[in-house]
Amino acid sequence: MKKNLYFLLPFAVLVACSQAGTSHDHADHTGHEHAEHSEAGAAPVVQLDSGKTWAANTETTEGVQAMKALVEGFDPATGDGVVLKEELKAEFDQIFAKCTMTGEAHEQLHNYLIPVHKMLDGLGADPSATELDSLRQYLGTYGNYFH
Repeated sequence: MKKNLYFLLPFAVLVACSQAGTSHDHADHTGHEHAEHSEAGAAPVVQLDSGKTWAANTETTEGVQAMKALVEGFDPATGDGVVLKEELKAEFDQIFAKCTMTGEAHEQLHNYLIPVHKMLDGLGADPSATELDSLRQYLGTYGNYFH
């Protein structure tokens, strides 16, 4: 049950945050709306702003950079995958806690973060080099969409 709640919570935040307009009270929402959306098909694709990158708040950019640094600094031979996953989840949660973005940039950030959540959810106690590389590479694309 706890795993299901963890899985649904970020999706609920994504929907709630996008539906809340300028209000960003992430704590008062459930996962029902986004769970229906995610069952309907694949995650939305991040779009550029007429060929330009979107403006992101500093906290979001710092959170993504921190996640990337955690992945890059992790040594599968000596590191603890459980601790890595907890640290990555904490950074991911902080991106939502410090969410100040609005409008289409905000929507596109959510489109970007959905695959991150899926990758984090899939990380096990002993993440494979392939899983880590995929996450590192994807986090490295942040600058392709946001500045």
